[in-house]
Amino acid sequence: MLATIILAILIFGYTGYVIYKRFIKKGASSCQDCQEVGCPLVDPAKLKRNLK
Repeated sequence: MLATIILAILIFGYTGYVIYKRFIKKGASSCQDCQEVGCPLVDPAKLKRNLK
């Protein structure tokens, strides 16, 4: 019984952490320092300079 509760806390905690890191925290940033190709605000010229 106790192991089930601990396991549930770990699973839900990790799920909440992943959701926070991927959606909530990322959505709060203005994406100014974003170097990801999928970012709509990334400057293509800046990206090419950083790849060299």
